[in-house]
Amino acid sequence: MAWIHAVLGVVLLFFGRSLYWAFVAVAGFLVAWEFAASAFSELPDMMRLLIAIGVGVIGAVIALIAQRVAFALGGAYAGAYLALAFGQNASPETAPMLWILVGGIIGGVAAAMLMDWAIIILSSLVGAWAIVATLPVAPPLAMLAFLVLFAVGVAAQANGLRRTTGLQETV
Repeated sequence: MAWIHAVLGVVLLFFGRSLYWAFVAVAGFLVAWEFAASAFSELPDMMRLLIAIGVGVIGAVIALIAQRVAFALGGAYAGAYLALAFGQNASPETAPMLWILVGGIIGGVAAAMLMDWAIIILSSLVGAWAIVATLPVAPPLAMLAFLVLFAVGVAAQANGLRRTTGLQETV
């Protein structure tokens, strides 16, 4: 399963904004997978995988139908995933649903308000974390890798945004 996280992380890192429907689907899949793993650990992996795929597909369908709602939903998924991932490391005794709700609300509001930049930042954060979570490295090196991947993702997507919107750098 680790290689799937890494591949999905690369997709989000470089194409989160331009393939917003994929961002919503992948972020939804990742948050559902993490939640199902902690809340429904007794279920077989295949059942948890089907739950995660279902959440991702629902998000992608909504994204294709209603773009603004999709941005907010993608932001909510990404915020929930990041809050769950970081929150459980920082405070394992806190209920996973609390992290999902807080992160989801913050991510959803940010994405709805800031649209392009929120999606670039959130998809780069989620993509970087999904990749780093699969690496067997010590925490300091993992944090460095996370920051580098995040910066690369933001730069790559910002460059794509500049090309598609016609923004030019001023010197």
